[in-house]
Amino acid sequence: MADIKTEFCGLPFDNPVIVPAGAHGRDAETIISVGKAGASAVCTKTITSQAPPDVKPCFSAVKAGMVNSVFGSDKAAEYWFTEGISKAKEEGKAYVIANLAGFSPEEAAELARKAVGCGADMIEMPTHCPHMGEILTAMFPGLNMPEPKLTDLDPMKRSVELIKKAVDVPVIVKLSGSFSNIVKEWALGVKDSGADAIACSDAFGPALSIDIRTGQPALGGPRGVGGLTGPAIMPITLRMVMEIAMTVDLPIIGVGGVSSAEDVLQYIMAGATLVGVCTHGHMKGLKSYSKLIKNIGKVMDDNDYDNLDDIRGLTIRKIDERSKTGKTAVTQAIVPDVNHKRCTLCKKCEQVCVYDAIVINKKVRISEDKCYGCGLCVSLCPTNALSQAYY
Repeated sequence: MADIKTEFCGLPFDNPVIVPAGAHGRDAETIISVGKAGASAVCTKTITSQAPPDVKPCFSAVKAGMVNSVFGSDKAAEYWFTEGISKAKEEGKAYVIANLAGFSPEEAAELARKAVGCGADMIEMPTHCPHMGEILTAMFPGLNMPEPKLTDLDPMKRSVELIKKAVDVPVIVKLSGSFSNIVKEWALGVKDSGADAIACSDAFGPALSIDIRTGQPALGGPRGVGGLTGPAIMPITLRMVMEIAMTVDLPIIGVGGVSSAEDVLQYIMAGATLVGVCTHGHMKGLKSYSKLIKNIGKVMDDNDYDNLDDIRGLTIRKIDERSKTGKTAVTQAIVPDVNHKRCTLCKKCEQVCVYDAIVINKKVRISEDKCYGCGLCVSLCPTNALSQAYY
């Protein structure tokens, strides 16, 4: 059986799956339950000095995930510092990561000091929430909370500097999906700040879902907007993680859209050490964590992978090989190979071929003259009966 153990910031992990800040980190009892389900670490919901209420409804399912307008913990900071973190540590199996945010760097450092004082194993600091400003302004008229400039890294750097002085545990900076096109700049800034690791990424947005029965926005804020999470964002967050790994040498937590063991391995191959699973757990329940974790070793065995260290950053190495061999841009059509033993004649490949190159009559036949080599049939084949040897 493949070895799925790993190490992150000097701490041993039985598996790479953690649960990022969300409803499954809402209190000690839930964190304990998530740890029993197999997650190696659980983040608290974001701890603040003054816990704001969530607008209701705060969750809405969309076709490839959900939109949400949850800010952070609805429990007072004192709950976490007098009971929540210590109970989760004493009775739980998972590492406890205190996700926290201060209204100033000094306040963030004080929250971090208290969190570590009652047992938090790591500190995680969020950076930008794409929908928070307008909702807080609506709830608290007169609140002076201007939208931060996405290219202003100084507040993050100052917060990390003070938190590092206040605690002796690893400090993680969680990047926002809003940084998609400037993720290298933020990765370099986090490295420069002295943080120990990067998590990427938080929700994208603002995003909107509408109830067509009423015409109302699905969520309860001023415009009903929230952050988009789930499978829809994974191709973007996966690319962000790879760019971070190619830019700095900090350990990475890949977060965004994971719903299977295959997704976990994609993040590892892109350069992540740990992988966050959040929306999938919300939608499928606690048992989904156990099932996903158990499948990691099986999928690795099926692909002849012995351990996570061997495949970490594999995609980056493959990209480097492309460059060295002059195959950075393949333009000729590569006709897929067909493994007829795996093929179940489901006809999905025939259905999606817009070039009319695939005909199924007792077996799959692909016309070399018509095939464009687009690869869509390969990516959609449910039994992996199709493959393309590009490199």
